[in-house]
Amino acid sequence: MRTATRVRLRFAKRGDLRFVSHHDLMRCLERLLRRAAIPVALSQGFNTRPKVVFPLAMGLGIEGRREVVELDLAEPLEPAEVLRRLAAATPPGLDWLDAEAVAPGRAAQVGIVAYALDVPGARLEETRARLAALLASTSWPYTRRRPDRDREIPIDLRPFVLGAAIDPPGTLRFWMKMTPNVSARPEEVIDALGLRDALGQGAVLVRTEMELVP
Repeated sequence: MRTATRVRLRFAKRGDLRFVSHHDLMRCLERLLRRAAIPVALSQGFNTRPKVVFPLAMGLGIEGRREVVELDLAEPLEPAEVLRRLAAATPPGLDWLDAEAVAPGRAAQVGIVAYALDVPGARLEETRARLAALLASTSWPYTRRRPDRDREIPIDLRPFVLGAAIDPPGTLRFWMKMTPNVSARPEEVIDALGLRDALGQGAVLVRTEMELVP
């Protein structure tokens, strides 16, 4: 495998680590990179930082199965060696899955994201009906509210839901379109299906895949 100065890694964040915020995850990764002796390039300027880019942040409480992070290296290194060093220095719950060399330049952009949520058995029929109504609609108005602000933002969820289904065991799976400017959030789709309370009762939302724009 050839050496690289930019490496794209796929990783999983499972279990209790889903309660680690994106900001704390970035700080944790910076410490891991130092511990693993990965020669990460630094930004220019007064307050230098490692050149580490997450194409898409993850909300608190969500598990990730194939997350993406890109590293700019100060010196060439084989992606497999980056993966090996990180795996040896990482605590349980954060699993490094694969690594590849990518060309320097613009960071990766996410185009489609897949999610999964186990639906409580007693809620399956109601959820199926709500999901059928959502998929049959051409528009699904939703009001976005933030607890720290009085402002309400009306959005249309429907254009962002590319597809959805409930598999036989009762797992809701849905695919969302991401855009550089405005995108819907998975919690908003869950809320539109009447399952917001399930997240507070032990159900875990899982981001199962991220498809990057070519």
